[in-house]
Amino acid sequence: MRIKLASTAMAAVCGSLALGLTAPALAAAPAVTAASELPGRVAAAHAPSALAETLSVGHRIIREARSSAPDAAQLTALRQQLETSAGHLLEASAAAPDPLEELRQALDKVLKDVSKIIDEVVKRDAAGTTAAANTFTTDLKGVTAKVPTAQKGAGPLQVPVPL
Repeated sequence: MRIKLASTAMAAVCGSLALGLTAPALAAAPAVTAASELPGRVAAAHAPSALAETLSVGHRIIREARSSAPDAAQLTALRQQLETSAGHLLEASAAAPDPLEELRQALDKVLKDVSKIIDEVVKRDAAGTTAAANTFTTDLKGVTAKVPTAQKGAGPLQVPVPL
C-alpha cells in the first residue's frame, strides 16, 4: 500500500491543528509537582489509581494461588507488591482520616491472608490453599468497602481544553 503525499500532508496539518489547540491549555494548567502543594486534591486524584493497583495485585495473587502449580516465590513477590500498593492506598486515603483505621485493619487482614496462602503452598496443601484464596478474595472485596466513598469516584485531575 502506497502512502501518497496528500495523505501525509493532511496528517501533518491535522496534527499541527490538534497541537495548536491543546498546547495553550496544557501550558495554562497549574503544574502539581509535589503532594505537599495540594494534599487533599492530589490524594483524591490518586486514590482510585491506588485502589486499582491494590486490586490488580490482589487478582494476580488469586490467579497464582488457584493455578495448578502455585509458586511460593512468586506469591512472596506479589505479597511485597501488595504491601507497596497498600501503602500507596493508605497515603491516598489520608485526606479522610475517619475510616482510615478501618482501611488499615482491612489491609492488614488481607496481608495476613496472603501469608496464609504462602504457608499452604509451601505445605503443598491444595485444599488449604484454595480455602485461603477464598478467604483472601472475600477480604479483598472488603477493602473496597473501606476506601473513603468521597475518593472512590474521584477521577484524575482534569486538564481544561479550550473550545
